[in-house]
Amino acid sequence: MLNTEYNHVFNELQNYMLDNKNITKSLELKIISTTNKVIDRKIDIKIDINKKCQDIFIPIEKDTLFWCYYIIINGEVNYEILNNKNILVEKQMKIELVPLVRKNKHILKTYKFDTITNIENNLANDNNMNIKTFLLLCTISNLNVIYINKKTYFESLMNDTSVIYVVNEVFNKYYKKYGFQLATDEKITDIRKTLYKLDKIDKPIKTISSYKVKELIDICKKLTIETTYKDTGKNKSKKDLYELIVQYFQI
Repeated sequence: MLNTEYNHVFNELQNYMLDNKNITKSLELKIISTTNKVIDRKIDIKIDINKKCQDIFIPIEKDTLFWCYYIIINGEVNYEILNNKNILVEKQMKIELVPLVRKNKHILKTYKFDTITNIENNLANDNNMNIKTFLLLCTISNLNVIYINKKTYFESLMNDTSVIYVVNEVFNKYYKKYGFQLATDEKITDIRKTLYKLDKIDKPIKTISSYKVKELIDICKKLTIETTYKDTGKNKSKKDLYELIVQYFQI
């Protein structure tokens, strides 16, 4: 009689007992919850980026610059149907690019983006592709690319076609990513009109004697650097303008 009386209590307590069934169920729910949070985080980041960049495509993988190169070369469809885009697959793909670089040493010597040792090391050992490696690979692949970083741009035009890819650095307090878009004539005109052109990717500014005052003022305007003294309203000296430009690229 006593056992029968407490059977319903025992049955209700079963949902709270730490038996194998309940432990397994708890872990499954935790995994689902954690996965959903990760997915939500990725969606939030993607939405945030898209708001800032509009039509710029930014891969969701960590090494966004490498995947920009992959998509430009292989197409977005091949990128989307690629089942595994984990870090091991990515690393293998980068290592497979090393022979391509070695085969085209003459291009590296001509354009002097970096040493072959540094390029190979970046592909084989670093977590993220750098812009010099990216530009070299685009040059080898005969691609037209305009690279934008803040208020500056660098052109690498390898053929006479109108197909030009604009690659942007996208900054946020949490990340630095890369994205790209197929350029329109209007976009290219706007870039050349409003941004400062780098003649060399790693040497943004020449010696002070290479510039006239007006040229330095034009550079400052494109970099949004004040060209007049606040207290007097007069134009800044050539030396001050040049030093401000140098400081801009040191930040």
